[in-house]
Amino acid sequence: MEAPTPSHARSYLFVPGNRPERFAKAAASGADALILDLEDSVPAADKAAAREAVVAWLASTPPTVPVWIRVNPLVSFHHLDDLQAVARARPAGVVLPKCEGMDDLLWVDKVLGEIERRAGWPLRSVLVMVIATETARAMQRIHSFDHPMPRLAGILWGAEDLAASLGVRSLRDAAGHYLSPALRARDSALLASHACDIPAIDAVFTGLDDPAGLAAETRAHAAMGFSAKAAIHPAQIAVIHAALKPSDDDAAWAHEVIAELQDGAKASGRVRGGMVDQPHLNAARRILATLQRSA
Repeated sequence: MEAPTPSHARSYLFVPGNRPERFAKAAASGADALILDLEDSVPAADKAAAREAVVAWLASTPPTVPVWIRVNPLVSFHHLDDLQAVARARPAGVVLPKCEGMDDLLWVDKVLGEIERRAGWPLRSVLVMVIATETARAMQRIHSFDHPMPRLAGILWGAEDLAASLGVRSLRDAAGHYLSPALRARDSALLASHACDIPAIDAVFTGLDDPAGLAAETRAHAAMGFSAKAAIHPAQIAVIHAALKPSDDDAAWAHEVIAELQDGAKASGRVRGGMVDQPHLNAARRILATLQRSA
């Protein structure tokens, strides 16, 4: 089977960069892509060693799935060293954390462009995924992601760092429901992704012993327009994939819409007592495409 492209990936599994013994197991987990982390999961004293471990593994082991590297944020003195490691590792892409608007992406695009030029790689062959909701300033600037960019391949959101930015322990209530700042971050990332015509990637679910909660959150957010989810443990992958798969009823509805509209030959029609037209046809096609990728 071909490795999923960024637009087709359903799951991105985070792996600490200082735990190279986990890399091969993660690659065999069934995740559509890996994110080898040089940022939050790696202590400061281990940053350089983690960087070298990631480079060594990618250089010696042709990955069976796309591998991304989460670098340290622009404000970190580790950031440039992380980007220079890309020249030796050549991952599928770079994950830019704490991205505070389009200007941050443009700076990384420029640095990666110079790396590609020196290495003789095609321009923008290394993609970038941004985590665009992790600080208060990022939330004020996420509106700048309003059009497609050649290197931008996905927007991921997260609530844990945003909580820290706001000086609070968590952005979930006692029942586990997101509070309003997290909901704003989630919805802003979703809309920014679709404005840029790239995948909207859902935040990690930190409850490692709650597969039912993971499945429920994944299904709910998929119904809003998220097409993939990040994971922090291999056991979460199968749950995510099952939850992202369109239901039998969704698939049946999609087939009915396509049949009623004769796959676009008719402008409008009636399905299950309601009017359907071009937007419904587009939705039906997306549902069946998602179902085919899930097979």
